[in-house]
Amino acid sequence: MKLIAKPLFLVLTIAMMVPLTIRGVETSIWQVSDFKEFLKGRLTGVSISMDGQLGLAPQAKVVFNPDEALALSLVADRQHNLYVGTGHQGKVFRVTAAGKSSLFFKTQEPDVFALAVSPDGDLYVGSSPEGKVYRVAPDGKSSVFYDPNTKYIWAMVFDTEGRLYVATGDQGQVLEVDRSGKGKVFFDSNQTHIMCLTFDHNNNLLAGSVPDGLVYRIAPDGKAFVIYQADLPEIHDLVVDAQGEIYASALGSPSQRGVPMMLMPQTPTITLPTQVVTVTADTQNSVPEDNKAPEQNPKRPLPPAGKKRGTPSFIRPGTSVSTPGGLTMPQSRGELIRISPTSAVETLWNSNSESAYALAILGKKIVFSTDSNGQIFELDPTQFGENLTLLTETDESVATRLMLEENDLYIATSNVAKLFRMGPTTELEGTYESSVNDTNFISHWGAISWRSEVPAGSSIEFYTRSGNFKRPDQTWSDWAGPYRNQDGSQITSPPARYIQWKAIFRGSATARPSLDEVSVAYLNQNLPPEIESFSVSNAGERTNAGSSVSAGSVSAVAVSVTATPQITYADPSQPTQANTKNPVTLNWKASDPNGDNLEYSLYLKSSDEAKWHLLKDKIKATSYTLDHSTLADGQYTAMLVASDGPSNPPATAREDRMLSMPFWIDNTPPTVSVVRSEVRGNHAVVQFRAEDSTSPLHNAQSSLGGNSWQDINSDDGIIDSQIETFTVKSGDLAPGEHVITLRAYDMAGNVGVGKAVVEIPGTR
Repeated sequence: MKLIAKPLFLVLTIAMMVPLTIRGVETSIWQVSDFKEFLKGRLTGVSISMDGQLGLAPQAKVVFNPDEALALSLVADRQHNLYVGTGHQGKVFRVTAAGKSSLFFKTQEPDVFALAVSPDGDLYVGSSPEGKVYRVAPDGKSSVFYDPNTKYIWAMVFDTEGRLYVATGDQGQVLEVDRSGKGKVFFDSNQTHIMCLTFDHNNNLLAGSVPDGLVYRIAPDGKAFVIYQADLPEIHDLVVDAQGEIYASALGSPSQRGVPMMLMPQTPTITLPTQVVTVTADTQNSVPEDNKAPEQNPKRPLPPAGKKRGTPSFIRPGTSVSTPGGLTMPQSRGELIRISPTSAVETLWNSNSESAYALAILGKKIVFSTDSNGQIFELDPTQFGENLTLLTETDESVATRLMLEENDLYIATSNVAKLFRMGPTTELEGTYESSVNDTNFISHWGAISWRSEVPAGSSIEFYTRSGNFKRPDQTWSDWAGPYRNQDGSQITSPPARYIQWKAIFRGSATARPSLDEVSVAYLNQNLPPEIESFSVSNAGERTNAGSSVSAGSVSAVAVSVTATPQITYADPSQPTQANTKNPVTLNWKASDPNGDNLEYSLYLKSSDEAKWHLLKDKIKATSYTLDHSTLADGQYTAMLVASDGPSNPPATAREDRMLSMPFWIDNTPPTVSVVRSEVRGNHAVVQFRAEDSTSPLHNAQSSLGGNSWQDINSDDGIIDSQIETFTVKSGDLAPGEHVITLRAYDMAGNVGVGKAVVEIPGTR
């Protein structure tokens, strides 16, 4: 039985499966429906197919769980016994075909990076550092087989003649050891480390190096040829399929500096939420999170991280992952390379934030492990386009080794050391936890709906939880559910900023459910608009008193008020200067956190009034020009009210408001009169009185005989009152009549002019 969501679900489907946000009070939809989006979540017993479908995963069971930090090497003998080399206590464990495990051998050195089984069934153990090659018989008797006099033994492989080849560092040599234990240098690479070895179908030895990321093909006579150089410093593993195609995992980081990833020193570590996996596009990193808790009612939405189709990742570059007593993995890049028998090279997979470690051939497909929660991917190189499947997730930091034994794939992990067996059977139950969705504001939840195929005898149940911290912790709500109606089940989790869902899959031997798409509907809390500035300006405004202003000059002054959560009041003793002979313009800037459409109302009151008077409402623009001719002289303050009413019903609409600085409406110029005039020889002294009925005087200038105007100060030294006196003293004057003029400006820029006529006695 195939269950498909009803038309409501189809309406919500969009071409690119990304969150769809609809403005105002309409519903927003968080939708997850493709491989990269599902990859952000946490999987337990669930896989993601190449076409972006969740289903029950191949069964991966822990068959061995030693009390060790690292599983570094893995091999099987002809009796199907498995051997696991570990660190940092130099132990080698045996797991029999029946599943019984025991400590098989212990070296004097701390790490066992290399294991190999000879044609006669003996186990060979390569220890590091300053290690040796040990031979251990099936009964456990051991001896030193070969001392390579080198620091690291990275890999070992036998040829058909029983010769052992040993990959070493830090001299970058491949050593050949005969059956008697006599060794020689087979190939000297001039590299620091040879990390991996395998044979191709022509009995050529293939080797991968550090620090130049080289893949060598070495003929039986020791003649080497570089068949590929990676852009990354380390070739970590090599395998060959039935058609002779070579697959190489390349990895490394700028900080690696030629050191194998397994030897990188301890670096600062970060604590990672194990349930979160992100996706980066191509080779670009995702935007990292900080560790600060979000505000409960933020005034600005957090910008959504840009997400594009790409490859899995889980931490930012330059950081590392570690567990107590475990292996620190510096953040690196990774690539999976295919090299054809004709030496054609193709990059099948790459990531800017995680590495492909171990490789295995599974039929016509290539399986690789990563350092992202120990994920195991299957890639079908015969498929064009979507060809990647996430088979399983071990939940350990790194899946270090893969080995195919009969029909089972064995997976060795580190942090902590475990051995998993993944067979052809499918899990009967699995859980998928989604990534955490940030709705940017406190939100009310609608329905969760999904598109799935649920055969009889199987089921999918959904649960949700919510919280106001970006990572689920003890402050989040408990899981609510189960939700079983895929056409839409009302979410019962409490309103919050963040939400997460999980799906529990249950199947049987003949029925396996699958999930294609999930949608969560939510409604953001409506937050008020924000007025960022509110200013008064006028094209005819003048500069402050004391500045030099020539006749007829024009200047503009604007006083801005910055937004605060409360109404902002200005100092009434410092009003904005406005010349009402030119229009007075109110300008503002406002925004809405929800992206709602805004409209504005303006109110006005004079300094002697107690109530606000509506000037204009339902304004869509962000400026308004006053008609000063309709207003009486006086000092005024304007109030701006911003409302998101156009996008919300009256019951939920929100407002913000702000007051302007006080400004003057003054249509009447000052009066200027002569108080007294006096002639002293060939000098004249004239005292003027200037008075304005509305606003304080602002500036004054004098002129003698119509010549240039000069600024003049008031008799009390400060021009700041509605009444001021000014004394003009002339220089030497020629005998005869002279005109001394004073002009005075008020705060509004109006000008009044007065004059005195004086007579200087004497003969002309």
